[in-house]
Amino acid sequence: MRTLAALICGVGFLIYGTATMGQVAAAAQATSGAGTAQTEHGAAVYSAKCATCHGENLQGSFNAQALSGNTFQSQWQSRTVAELFGTISETMPLTSPGSLSREDALAVLAFILQRNGAPGRPQALTAGSPAPVGEVLSGQANPSAPAVMGVPDQIGGRYGNNGPREILNITDRSGIGLDAAAQMHLKQLSSPLDGVTPVTDAMLRDPSPADWLMWRRTYNAWGYSPLNQINRDNVKNLKVAWTWGLNSTGFTEFTPLVHDGILYVWNFGETVQALDARNGNLLWSFHHDIPASYHRDVFYRTKRALAIGGDKLIFPTTDMHIIALDTKTGKVVWDVATDDYIKSHRVYNGGPLVVNNKVIMGASGCAPGGSSCFVAAYSLDNGKELWRFNTIAQPGEPGDETWNNVPANKRWGGSIWIPPSYDRDLNLLYVGVGSPFPWSSIDRGTYNPDGGTHGDSLYVESTLALNPDTGKLVWYYQYLPNDTYDQDYAFERIIAPVEWQGQQRKAVLTAGKPGVIEAVDAATGQWLFGRDPGAQNIFTFDPKTGAKTLLPPVLPQGVRRCPSNNGARNYLAGSYDPNTNRYYLSINDVCTGKGGDSPDRMVGFDLKSKEFTMDIKSHVMQSSAKLTTAGGLLFSASADRYFRAFDDRDGKVLWETRVQDVPNAFPITYMVDGKQYIAMIAGNPGLIGSSAVRASAEYMRPEPTSVLWVWQLP
Repeated sequence: MRTLAALICGVGFLIYGTATMGQVAAAAQATSGAGTAQTEHGAAVYSAKCATCHGENLQGSFNAQALSGNTFQSQWQSRTVAELFGTISETMPLTSPGSLSREDALAVLAFILQRNGAPGRPQALTAGSPAPVGEVLSGQANPSAPAVMGVPDQIGGRYGNNGPREILNITDRSGIGLDAAAQMHLKQLSSPLDGVTPVTDAMLRDPSPADWLMWRRTYNAWGYSPLNQINRDNVKNLKVAWTWGLNSTGFTEFTPLVHDGILYVWNFGETVQALDARNGNLLWSFHHDIPASYHRDVFYRTKRALAIGGDKLIFPTTDMHIIALDTKTGKVVWDVATDDYIKSHRVYNGGPLVVNNKVIMGASGCAPGGSSCFVAAYSLDNGKELWRFNTIAQPGEPGDETWNNVPANKRWGGSIWIPPSYDRDLNLLYVGVGSPFPWSSIDRGTYNPDGGTHGDSLYVESTLALNPDTGKLVWYYQYLPNDTYDQDYAFERIIAPVEWQGQQRKAVLTAGKPGVIEAVDAATGQWLFGRDPGAQNIFTFDPKTGAKTLLPPVLPQGVRRCPSNNGARNYLAGSYDPNTNRYYLSINDVCTGKGGDSPDRMVGFDLKSKEFTMDIKSHVMQSSAKLTTAGGLLFSASADRYFRAFDDRDGKVLWETRVQDVPNAFPITYMVDGKQYIAMIAGNPGLIGSSAVRASAEYMRPEPTSVLWVWQLP
C-alpha cells in the first residue's frame, strides 16, 4: 500500500541514485540563473537519493515518471506546495521513508520547483505554501508563505484547526433565510432517516441483500451480492442514476456503506456524509478536524471503509480516534483517542469491523518510529478498549525469539491495511498483517544466513486467527517468514469451501503482493495449497507443505526481483462468486516482462480444479476492486477510466461506461424501494492506481477529481 512511496499521487518514487552531485547541481545552477545555496543543496540531495529512479535530469525512468516538464506540471499545477513538501518529507526516500531532515526536504522541494521554471529567489524556503504549484511556477505566488494546516470544512467553507466539529443535518438550517415552504420541503427530504433501524448482530451475520453493511458486504469477505435485478440480459441498459462530488485533494480508496436506503460515504479530510441512496440528497454531514500538529503525509490520510453496528456508524480517524456517530443524525455518541499519534506515528486508514458488539480495528503506517502496529477491540456501547494484540511480537511475548534480539523500539511494521474477516461458526477473526520495516532483513537485523526461525519476524506477512471476545491467538500462518522485499500479505481473507484431497474444507484464501493464491484451513491454519500465476520470482514453494525458499536479501548478479514494492496485486480486493466457484482477482505482470504488451490478467481461480478457468489479458491495468452478483456479473474498472460489467462465465464485456478519473476504489450494489443500484467512487487514484496509469501512459489523465457514481436500470 504505502510501499512504493510515490511522490505526489504516483508521479514517482525516490530511491538512492547514482548521478553525480556536479551534474545535477550544474543543471540547477543553469536553470535558476544565479541559483541559491538551498537549491544547490537540494540538487545534491536529489543526486544522492532520487536520481536513479527519476533520472539525473528529472526526466523519469522505467520505474517512475518525470519530475519536470508537461507531465509533472499538468498533474501538479492545481495542487499546493504544502502537499508536495509533505509528501517529500514523509515518504522519501523509498529505503527509509521520513528520514530526510526538514532542511533536506525543503531543499529538494526548492530544487524541483526551480527545475520546473519557478523564478529564482534570494531567500530560502522555510515552509510549504498553500499556494498551487502552478502559481508558484508562474511567479504569481510566494512558495515561502506559511501553510494553513487542516482541510476546508465541506459545509461551512472554514479550515479545520482544532476547532469544534461540524455537524449538519439538513432540517437544521436556521439562519440561512429559508421560508416556511422551503423548511417543509427540507423536512420531507430528510424523511428517509426516519426509517433507519438499528443493525443487530443477526443482521451483520446474515445481511439483507438490499444493504451493504461492511467493507466486502459479508463477514466472509466475498465481495458478492445476491441481487439479480441487474443481470447479464439487461446490464447493457445501465444509466447514471445520480452522482455526488467528493473532496479531490487526497486519495480516494473508499467503500460506501448502505443501510435502510441511506448511503454513508467518507470524504477526504475526515468528513462523513449520509446521502439518500435513491437520489444523492445530502441528509447530514460530520467533520472531524485533524490537529494542526498532525504531520503525516496525504498518503496516510486515506480510508478503506467505515462500519455499522446498532444505531452507530463507526469512524476511525487518521489521528487515531474512533468515533461512533448516530446513524440518523451524525451526532457523536462517543469518541475515544486510542493512541498518541505524535509519539507512535500510527494511523487508522484501513477500516473497522463490528463483531459480537465489539469494534475491531487495526493500526497501520507503523514505520519508521518507535512503535509497531496492533489490532484491538472496543466496546460498541462506549468505546472502552477490551483487548489489544500486537502484530509485532514484543519482548516476553510468544514470537519474541523470531526477532533475532532486535530491540523492541526497532521492531517496526506489521500494519493492518484492511478490515479483518470473521467466521461465525468458528468464532474466529482472520487478520491480515503486512510487512516489517525496514524492508531489508539485513537493515532491520533479522537476516539469518544459517536458517532457522530466529529471523522470521512474527507476525509479519501472516494470517492471525483471533478469538474476537478475548483477543487470544488461536493460530497463525506466516506466508513469508523474514520478508526482505516488502511483499505485504495484508489483503482480503476470503472464507470459502474448497475440495482438498477428497474432503470439503473451509479455507481462508488470500494472495499477497507476489500474486500467489494460497489457502489454509480456517479452523487450524494448516496450509492446503497454493497457485502461482507466474508474476513473481521472489520465492519457490513446496506444493505439499507450502514451505518457501526465498531469494537472498542481496540479489545475485544479474537477477532482478519481481514484483516491485507495488506488487503483482495490492489492496484492491478480489471477489468470490459461489455460483461459478471462482475467486476473481487482478494480477499484473509488468515486472517480469512475460506479459509483453498485455501484462494485466483478470483471472478466475476455480476452487475445485485449482486452475485459472478464466484468464483475461489486457494492455490496460485493472484499477478497482472486484464485485460479483447473482445476476451473473463481474464488475471491474481500469486505468483508462472505463468501468465495465463482464459475464462472470467467460469474461465477455456486457456493458462499459467512462468516468471522469481513474477508479481506485471498491464497487458495491444495493437496493432501495425495489430498485437495484451499482455504486463506485472514481478519482485521485493514489499510489496503486497511479502505477496502473503509468503502465498505459498513452491514456492521459484529466485534472484530478473525485466523484461517487451511482447507476440504475431505466
